[in-house]
Amino acid sequence: MSRYANVLRVLVVFAALIAPAGATAQRGSPRQSDADWLADCNDGRNRDYRERFCEVRHSEAPAPRGPLTVDGLRNGGVSVIGAGENKLTITTRIQAEARTMAEARDIARQVRTVVSGSNIRAEGPRSDDDAWWSANLIIWAPRRSDLRLTTSNGPVSVEDISGEMDLETRNGPLALRGLSGNVRARSSNGPLSIVLTGSRWEGSGLDAETRNGPLSLRIPEAYSARLEAGTNNGPMSLGFPVTVVGRIGRSISTNLGSGGPTIRAITHNGPLSIARR
Repeated sequence: MSRYANVLRVLVVFAALIAPAGATAQRGSPRQSDADWLADCNDGRNRDYRERFCEVRHSEAPAPRGPLTVDGLRNGGVSVIGAGENKLTITTRIQAEARTMAEARDIARQVRTVVSGSNIRAEGPRSDDDAWWSANLIIWAPRRSDLRLTTSNGPVSVEDISGEMDLETRNGPLALRGLSGNVRARSSNGPLSIVLTGSRWEGSGLDAETRNGPLSLRIPEAYSARLEAGTNNGPMSLGFPVTVVGRIGRSISTNLGSGGPTIRAITHNGPLSIARR
């Protein structure tokens, strides 16, 4: 399978991860019920000449002592959601396509979710033009967790987590909501969605960039932070008045409220939208 075709498939399947606030049960969302996800997945089973087999698996693991790591996930995406329990609850949503349903089912049987210490990964057979698979990992983790998440062709989303985070997707959307701590986030090709919560950033700050894609930043009323945001090549929409020194062009640097840790959000090639929520 060509890289271009694989990227398109991933973006179509997972684009809803950048849904606006409040759309937590939208199709493709990590909070979508397993039954609804299976129904949506099976709707596409006869696309082109391939048959599709869909499956959901559940597992648990102890909370890691070090950073929770999902590194190099090549087929699918990863979502981490903060929960109250001191353990990991893992949902793996598997899609497999092949020329026949028997072949697709056999491919899915070979996909495994592997937990090794603090590392989680999905393993499976090699994909090609006639047969492929993807595994989307949804991980409920302690709200205080350090994260190291990387995907090659798929989305990354993190919600309600506080900690040291290094998040990267090379080809796919990146969605951040309700985070705190010291967060670095990068997408090479894909949209970036940031939803801030509370009244201020708790921790060192947020440094988020997308190289090619739109950037959406939603900020609560009366939020305090140092805001550094901009686009190198694209329009900027600012949905509320701010006080700045100098001229607003394609970037903005200002204190919101009483100031605080820096929220840095940049798109190099794409539109930037900043609004209240």
